[in-house]
Amino acid sequence: MKKLIISLLFAIGIMIVVTSCESMISDVEVPSSEPKIVVTGFLSPDDDTIKIIVRKSRALYVQSQGWENQFPIVNNATVTLSDGTTNVTLPYFSQFSSYIIPASAFPIISGRSYSISVSTPEGHQVTSTCTVPDGTVPEVEITGIESSEYGPTKVSLRFRDIPGKGNFYRISAGTTINMDFYNETYFEEIGFERGESFISDKNKEDEYFYLKTYEIYQYDSNSSLLYISLLLTDENYYNYHRSIYSYEGDNPFSEPSPVFTNINGGLGIFAAVNGKITEFNLRAK
Repeated sequence: MKKLIISLLFAIGIMIVVTSCESMISDVEVPSSEPKIVVTGFLSPDDDTIKIIVRKSRALYVQSQGWENQFPIVNNATVTLSDGTTNVTLPYFSQFSSYIIPASAFPIISGRSYSISVSTPEGHQVTSTCTVPDGTVPEVEITGIESSEYGPTKVSLRFRDIPGKGNFYRISAGTTINMDFYNETYFEEIGFERGESFISDKNKEDEYFYLKTYEIYQYDSNSSLLYISLLLTDENYYNYHRSIYSYEGDNPFSEPSPVFTNINGGLGIFAAVNGKITEFNLRAK
């Protein structure tokens, strides 16, 4: 009897806890949330066009209607760029879902600061600023190639930090592949087995950075050409992409990782880079 009473009391206790939890959850008031303007724009002296994308964020606690609808494009905004002296308004092009002007109409200069202003008929107003990195992009060196009977497979490389503190880089590698069936050539990016794509020189001033690619598959003669893109970036670009790579979506076991934004009054990124692409013929090494 005593065991039965204890069991009943335990069961009643569980029911009370569950009931209390249900009551607490049902009594929670979900805060209202309005969509925000999301701006994406990267400036570079090497680009032949300037492209800015403007979207709306998804309101909190609202069910998504699919990727293509959850972040709708804003096509009626006024997008203005300024270098402090000259202002230019970018027209919207529906075929690219972007606001675009040729770089010749508004040259991007290394070392210069730029600001952006985006306003909508609904009353949204967001702003941001960035500065194009000013410095000579380091030379990339190949330090080793691992080969097999099918040709080069992995490439080790390095570059040296430019003088001064507060330098940020993005490096990527890839090859081109001929698709004879479609009569087209595609670019295939290759990740790094060693080293990171987004690099800061914090506590590593004037040092070398070492990287090693994953395997490069030899589809044809074009895939023996390795292209290395090295960008000297501003801190905004670095922080944004690092936060994107740290974000794990809806994984309930991951640490919270907010995505970086430097858009005042909204969300997104307005940043600048300065870089170059170097071609290496691996079969000639």
